Amino acid sequence: MTFRKSILLLISLSMIAALLACGGSSSTTMTTPPPPPPPATGPLPDGNYVFSLIGDDAASGQYSVAGIFTVSQGSITTGEQDFVDFPNITYNDMINPTGSSVTASADGNLTITLATCLATDCTQNDPNIGVTGIETLDASVLPNNPARAFITEYDASASGSGELDLQTSTTLPTPPIGYTFISTGMDSGFCQTALGGIINISGATTISAANSVFDANDCGAPLAAQTFTAASSVGAPDPLGRVTFQLVPTANYSQINLVGYIVSPNQIDLVETTDNNPNLGTTSGIAFSQGTTTGNFNTASASGNTYVVGLSGGDSVGTVLQAATQITPNADGSVSGFIDFNDLVTVEPASPDPVGAPVTSYVVDPTGRVTIAGLSDSATPPNAFNIQLYLDGNGHALAITLDTNDFLAGIGYQQSGAGSFAATSFSGSYAMGATGWDVAGQGEFDAVGPVTAPASSGTFSGDVDLNWLGSAGPVYPDAPVSGAFTSNADGIFTGAITGLDVTTCPLFTTGAPGCTADIFNYYLIDATGDNIAIETDPNQLTLGAFAQQ
Repeated sequence: MTFRKSILLLISLSMIAALLACGGSSSTTMTTPPPPPPPATGPLPDGNYVFSLIGDDAASGQYSVAGIFTVSQGSITTGEQDFVDFPNITYNDMINPTGSSVTASADGNLTITLATCLATDCTQNDPNIGVTGIETLDASVLPNNPARAFITEYDASASGSGELDLQTSTTLPTPPIGYTFISTGMDSGFCQTALGGIINISGATTISAANSVFDANDCGAPLAAQTFTAASSVGAPDPLGRVTFQLVPTANYSQINLVGYIVSPNQIDLVETTDNNPNLGTTSGIAFSQGTTTGNFNTASASGNTYVVGLSGGDSVGTVLQAATQITPNADGSVSGFIDFNDLVTVEPASPDPVGAPVTSYVVDPTGRVTIAGLSDSATPPNAFNIQLYLDGNGHALAITLDTNDFLAGIGYQQSGAGSFAATSFSGSYAMGATGWDVAGQGEFDAVGPVTAPASSGTFSGDVDLNWLGSAGPVYPDAPVSGAFTSNADGIFTGAITGLDVTTCPLFTTGAPGCTADIFNYYLIDATGDNIAIETDPNQLTLGAFAQQ
């Protein structure tokens, strides 16, 4: 069976990060239609909100979308977005205030309805997007951060995962400024693609070849340490913070054109959207600012730090591949840690699986690019991954793999609190997000919702709103979910989650006997219990996140 994948932006489980020969509209100057009179109050504070999603749609397979909308006194008053799938490219579409809304549900989740305009014509919706031009998103706001939410597409057109963030800036910082980035998805041949690297913005519109670098893995054909020419450029942001990047490789790869939506001086959500490009793909991702640290990284920048990374993509056996890892580049030059992965084909010898044959060296480039070759598990023969990390110097570690038998990308975080984690670390209220595929490959599912873990209980419970593309629903509100875990001082908790197994829960499939308790490992990021969770049994594929802020 052949799967397509999505990434939960853990910023983004950005699923993170996330995020096509094609028709579509061209970018033009927009005239914003007059907004309707807003109500006095609403469920989201006033401001601009950047959103991004990657997943599968019913029309053609994988899709990516990123955009922004403005909330004023509870109403959506304007916005724009870029949407890509095969065979559609609809970029710089407006969001129409008429038909757009934000409402709250009883469980605390938000329903965000976005009516799209056909390019700049708001007398008709864009028929290539959503259900007759209407996108419905479901959002679970992080309990300690009302400016951030996990989101999923929540309609019959598509199922995808991503994140919503309150925008704090519509402009880029004064250059020079470096950004780490990943962009991942599929190429025009429906093959997994992962891009990652560093973009060094040297002037108002210029990108410097110095301290810029990128790596690519297109369907198991890795290219390492590629460079950009002086023809690369960055555009001026529009009034809502939409910016364009034209990245021209020196050799070996076609031009990479990305649209970014500025979240803050430190974060940009990315989506690939262009035509006349043989490498055109449905990729999306994220960029984090390095500030003025670009070009000044060294071994000490990574040595002794532990990074928790969640990755998703595909492998050579034709399935979705999900992975979670805890990586520590040590002072003696070695790399230690744990790896968990799942493609429903390969069975790991242990879970969590400690790094087997020792990696004796790693290399940190001045750009912040970290090369770790041959990070393997303890299987016989071992499963090995060649991992590229991209550090921003502020606690993020974006990642891709440069292997011939897998093609992964994801977002990682520098772990705090290692060695002192306890059951109390994972307690309190969380927003939960999850993305995966059922065992039969019927369709992607994505879920978001609030859960609570009582102090020292080793359990959590709550409910999620779930979209299982291709099922009879396909949306299922308030699906009960619960979990259990055993704490470990190293921050890798072992346990189970009940309520996400879409092929056994009666809520999703009639005639099923009951919800299976799927085996999960939770990779904690910090002492507040924020974590990346991965299913490690053969029941289905699930990669998730729990976050408070």
